[in-house]
Amino acid sequence: MVSEAGRTTLDAQGGAHTQPAAGVAGGGAASAARAPSTLADDAMKRARAFHERGALDDAERVYGDVLQAEPEHAEALHFLGVLHFQRGRMEDADAVLSRSVEQSPSALALANHASVLTALGRREDALAQLDAALRINPAHPRALLLQAGLLMELGRPEEALDAYDRLLKLVPTTVDLICGRAAVLRALSRSQEALDASERALRIDPRSFNAHRQRGDALRDLRRFVDALDAYGRALSVVPNSAEVLLMQGLTLADLGRLDAALSSLNEAIAGKPDYVDAIYNSAVLLERLGRNDDALSRCDRVLALNARHAAALANKGNVLHSLERYEESLASYDASLEIAPASIETWCNRTQTLVELRKLPEALESCDRAIALNDQYKLAWYYRGRVLQRLHRYEEAIVDHDRVLEIDPEHRPALFQRGNALRSLMRHDEALVEYDHVLALDPDDIATHFSKAFVYLQLGDFDRGWPEYEWRWKEDQVGKYRKAFAQPLWLGEESIEHKTILLHAEQGLGDTLQFCRYVKFVKARGARVIIEVPRALKSIVETVEDVDQVVGQGDPLPPFDVHCPLLSLPLVFRTNLASIPADVPYLKVHEQRVADWQARLGPRTRPRVGVAWSGNPNHLDDHNRSIPLEELLETLPDSVEWISVQKQIRAGEQRLLAASSVRDVSDAIGDFSDTAALMQCLDCVLSVDTSVAHLAGALGRPLWVMLPYLPDWRWLLEREDNPWYPGARLFRQTQAGEWGDVFERINAALQSAPWVAAPAALSI
Repeated sequence: MVSEAGRTTLDAQGGAHTQPAAGVAGGGAASAARAPSTLADDAMKRARAFHERGALDDAERVYGDVLQAEPEHAEALHFLGVLHFQRGRMEDADAVLSRSVEQSPSALALANHASVLTALGRREDALAQLDAALRINPAHPRALLLQAGLLMELGRPEEALDAYDRLLKLVPTTVDLICGRAAVLRALSRSQEALDASERALRIDPRSFNAHRQRGDALRDLRRFVDALDAYGRALSVVPNSAEVLLMQGLTLADLGRLDAALSSLNEAIAGKPDYVDAIYNSAVLLERLGRNDDALSRCDRVLALNARHAAALANKGNVLHSLERYEESLASYDASLEIAPASIETWCNRTQTLVELRKLPEALESCDRAIALNDQYKLAWYYRGRVLQRLHRYEEAIVDHDRVLEIDPEHRPALFQRGNALRSLMRHDEALVEYDHVLALDPDDIATHFSKAFVYLQLGDFDRGWPEYEWRWKEDQVGKYRKAFAQPLWLGEESIEHKTILLHAEQGLGDTLQFCRYVKFVKARGARVIIEVPRALKSIVETVEDVDQVVGQGDPLPPFDVHCPLLSLPLVFRTNLASIPADVPYLKVHEQRVADWQARLGPRTRPRVGVAWSGNPNHLDDHNRSIPLEELLETLPDSVEWISVQKQIRAGEQRLLAASSVRDVSDAIGDFSDTAALMQCLDCVLSVDTSVAHLAGALGRPLWVMLPYLPDWRWLLEREDNPWYPGARLFRQTQAGEWGDVFERINAALQSAPWVAAPAALSI
């Protein structure tokens, strides 16, 4: 109906209602000597002339004159409708074109009316008008072209392809029609035919922008990304600033893993078209993949400022907020996205992971179930459901879900790996090792699997296989960040270090440092000068270790040294097994003055004093298993004991609870671990979860009771109440995963019989 330039385009075969030329009286007045139809023809000629040169006000005025004289003049109604369309007055255009079609239902008028109806969103009505036009003239090019486009919009590509085929029989060398047909073929997943069509168009016109673009799209569908890039480059050589092609070029670069170049292409598209939502959204996705989360968040907000109901942008914003650990906001963004697009399986699954971080596990399970209800063959939904069940300690059910994943994809390595972890959590270690070996058969370099095998061997006391496998820890993401790159060589016991200086350096947590600094004297016995680098909070206490020559706080300048070794590789160096664990305690000492200071601070003793630590580092991978909610613990502590918190860090959500409890909080007086050590000398016993407090008490030789999860860390071994690393320790293990009640009952019994408890009292649950 209207060309891209906004001018009325007439179809010579469409039967436009022009009569033989006739004069028009000056001033628009009709000549009394002429018949009315002749006067109208003259006026229409003048109106058309105005219209075609863009004098729309004059054209509209003359069309009005004609219709005043002849209200049902079909041609005047037709072209007045065209003019209203040009001016964006769609309702007016619909009204006059409807009248025109009633008077003279030509193929052109019907096709133009279809254009107006399409603009009004009345696509089915538009299609009916086009069907009527094609009944009048089955070869009407405009009607066929509009029909093809509408059928594509309505999701009927097979019929659209038929319309293009009929058009191309009329004009077989029209490049844009061939390209339109290629787009339909792509919609039908007939990408090779689409490629053939675009290449046919290029043989007709090698400089066709549309043909190069369609060729690039078809090549991208065929995953021929390098060839697609070349095609997009050729399209851009014709139209250098095409935002649409710059977007496709960027997406293809992303397919090739060239994320920085992809982002540059999308930024160029946005620079040329600042409100181009698709480019802004995809740039946000790329920024997230590049780890530039703040920039990604800004781009998401920019999309949402243009379209507040952009479901994908809301979902991606949820992903970014999750990466920024802003979990409550992430959840809100996912929920907003799902209100708009409730059938997005990916969003339900990503929402699950955020709910897990918020420890809302029943809601996370429900989120997985919503995804599975949408598609029970979507393997990631089953995988995430299995992971949630593992967090809920429902390991048998988790195995069933991982098995469902493996039915869909027998080589899904994450499901195989987590199936092994679930078996390990059920203490079925031999079966777990079989699953880990399945993973390694698919990928011999799978880091997490090697690392997990090390844990199993070490938990079982199979140190000969455990220590070598434990060296894989350096390739694991969380532990690997502690790896130090030195110019000096790594020492693992093979070479002599006599008369050399060796640097032993801490890794991972504070508890690891406290446990393995015991090896200093064995390194010293090899004839070396021993320097040890430790977290600054441990510096003063590690200075008390026998045979250490120098202790350096992390971040301080290191003195010269010849070789180095991480602390947790020392058991490998010395081939430690269960029988040879160096368990001479204490191997740490306390400063007597600090002990005296703490005695004075604590005041006269009226009851047995027990230090208590209920949680560790919240960022620890297993923190949800090893730490105990303070509220749950407080309900168990009897009044017969004076409970003293030996935690330096109190979590924000627990400060109010602690202040209102009978537990004495002295955290403000604890400076470093030497202070904690001195405090422990003033206590009868330390009751702790698996955290650095437990290792400190064990290394000092203090009475130590450790509350352990069903599947504890490897160093506590399995099925025993003592521990060879800390002979003074007594272990209280969960008998059911996630349940601390039985642990508290056994602590109750132990308190009643402990020699340092003067008046035992029941430990309530």
